[in-house]
Amino acid sequence: MMLDHEREDVPRRSFLGRAVTIEAFARKYRLDAEETKRLQSQFGPTAGEIELLQAARRNGMPEE
Repeated sequence: MMLDHEREDVPRRSFLGRAVTIEAFARKYRLDAEETKRLQSQFGPTAGEIELLQAARRNGMPEE
């Protein structure tokens, strides 16, 4: 018997963090308006916090 995680047709899920609005994320990490707009166009109004951190760091956001 195969488990769900062993089946090829089951999409792999990764941990993306809790869902936050892009605006709240931008305030928390003090992002400028240009980066906030870029993240909104890439992800829409909400996304996982870890996913946003990874995307912002790839675009030059300094690590704390």
